[in-house]
Amino acid sequence: MTQPAKNNPIVLGAVFLLVVAFVLGIGQLSRPRLVTGHALAGSRPATSPSSPPEPSTPVRPRAVYRLADHPFLVTPASLQAVTCQLPAFGVSDQQLAAYYTAGVECLDAAWGPVLTAANLPFEKPSLDASPDLKDGPCGAAPESDHAVAYYCGRNRTIYMPTARLRDNGGGDAPATHLATLSHEYGHHVQALSGLLRAADLKITDAGEKTPAGLEMSRRIELQANCFAGMFLAGVAGKGSVTPALARQAQEDFKYAVEEKPENNAHGSAANQATWATTGFKTNSTAACNTFAAPAAQVS
Repeated sequence: MTQPAKNNPIVLGAVFLLVVAFVLGIGQLSRPRLVTGHALAGSRPATSPSSPPEPSTPVRPRAVYRLADHPFLVTPASLQAVTCQLPAFGVSDQQLAAYYTAGVECLDAAWGPVLTAANLPFEKPSLDASPDLKDGPCGAAPESDHAVAYYCGRNRTIYMPTARLRDNGGGDAPATHLATLSHEYGHHVQALSGLLRAADLKITDAGEKTPAGLEMSRRIELQANCFAGMFLAGVAGKGSVTPALARQAQEDFKYAVEEKPENNAHGSAANQATWATTGFKTNSTAACNTFAAPAAQVS
């Protein structure tokens, strides 16, 4: 009698080999695949070694609200020489307004590149050269015995009232008018850089008429003198500003009116002259760091 096929040794061997092959195949399919290459971050495609690097986005210029450690004061910056084309000086309202307008244009040319190079914002100030000083966004206009001109940071405007400056300010001396304009523009530089706001916050916290508040006001005012000195040094001997006119404007600060101690917001005449001279001789923003100066130098 013939043996059933299922017991045939040949058949059993063939079945065994099929089972082994099947098991090995299943095991191979279940192993993880090894993929060579570089890990990718997120969904950003890989960059080949020959691809140029992507350009970085430049940091937008912005004000820095700091004082003694402000980058503009820690890292020295100097004004380049510029040529001022000022009209013939005269004391009529129209002549003074034209003189101030040309002066602001020259100040823009001097300070704009320095602020831009420091990655600080720059914009030209407005100029109000009306005969009489007006009230504005910064409040009531100061009395003539307190200020002949002023700067308002809220609307970035320099107020140079021609009648007051002629009668109570510089008279017929062009150097005095140029010194006053350069000082007020110094406040514009402070506003653009963030120094003015940082100082104003300190004054608000301390109280405007407190010793601390008055000292901070003096530091602001004396730095504006120093910035004015820098500008006068940069334009000396260029165009309409002769070396003698620049020197006379720099020296004009020593004739400042002395304020009573309880109202001393601008500093003594001696300190006003010293800081203007410092800016004139050094042409360095770092040398104008009144916020790091000892109290005696800003009294």
